[in-house]
Amino acid sequence: MKKKLFSLPFFSGASKEFLQKEYFPFLSRYGEFLFDIYFTSLIPPFLDDGMGARLGVKDSFKESMRVFELMMDIQKRFGIKVSATFNSIKVDPTSENLEIFIKHLKPLYARGLRSITIPHYHWMASGRLKQEFPDLFVKNTILRRVSRPQHYVDNCEVGFDLINIDRYNLRDRDNLKRLKKAYDKYKVPMSILVNEGCRGNCPAMDEHFELNCSAEVNELYFNQKLAQNTCNAWKRLNPSYRLQSGLMPTHREDFEEILKYVQVLKLHGRTYQNVLQSSMEIVRRYANKSEFILPGLQKQFDMYNYDPKMIKIWREKIKNCKYECWDCDICDRLQQSARVEELVF
Repeated sequence: MKKKLFSLPFFSGASKEFLQKEYFPFLSRYGEFLFDIYFTSLIPPFLDDGMGARLGVKDSFKESMRVFELMMDIQKRFGIKVSATFNSIKVDPTSENLEIFIKHLKPLYARGLRSITIPHYHWMASGRLKQEFPDLFVKNTILRRVSRPQHYVDNCEVGFDLINIDRYNLRDRDNLKRLKKAYDKYKVPMSILVNEGCRGNCPAMDEHFELNCSAEVNELYFNQKLAQNTCNAWKRLNPSYRLQSGLMPTHREDFEEILKYVQVLKLHGRTYQNVLQSSMEIVRRYANKSEFILPGLQKQFDMYNYDPKMIKIWREKIKNCKYECWDCDICDRLQQSARVEELVF
């Protein structure tokens, strides 16, 4: 069984009770399965974050530093690398912004930070980050949606230490094989987000994250009027939505197959404690060799009582369906095989 596999999020709003009773004991028991713990960090010029955090909101800088110090303590106490996320794609990739970032990153590096996520290819191509911070492990952001093998290679060649590939690849085995061929040549690990649960290959995703990174928008995307015509409508109107979403394969055998191609599995949960808890459960189930890895989909499978023959067909088909739902009805057919009428999301 593979160790150092999962990139686990940290929810900045976690209560002290949750940390003491759940999170810290979890790290003690399952830390060997964690590649790192990534967290929201806000320093100039990153005043906003892809998940909707804001610098400039009351006490936001103080809160960001509180979380940073907690992460440093976790890194020391549990021996798990922590990684700061700076992923606002609204920050222009200028040389001036790069120097501002370097200036504000220096105190964090001096304190012990050795891993970050950034959104800009140009900054890595400049060589400045590695020049100033020679021991820094740098990841690209999933918001850039790296997918093709050449995109992976391009990011390797400018010095990224880990490449987050687009979650679309969860259902494109042909492309995963090509990516693995590139990995075998360049040996820079690939990571893929496995439990975000958004619509597969979502047409609104780029705009969603642009809005989250916008200083003019003061609420998360899902609470905005715009989302009533996208995510919220799809969940409400499409009975097959969850089956078509960007989620890791549900069964352990299929889960293990993905690990032939990628080296790190990124988990979701920086914005909600319940999502973080779900991600922790995925690690727990993998470590304990459970047959069903994703808790949310197991609940759906149990409640719908799908036809076992259709489940088997669905599991094989989605490995390479490429989310081309216009030309495929396998998720609809599985949903239609249910023995109950409705599941409310």
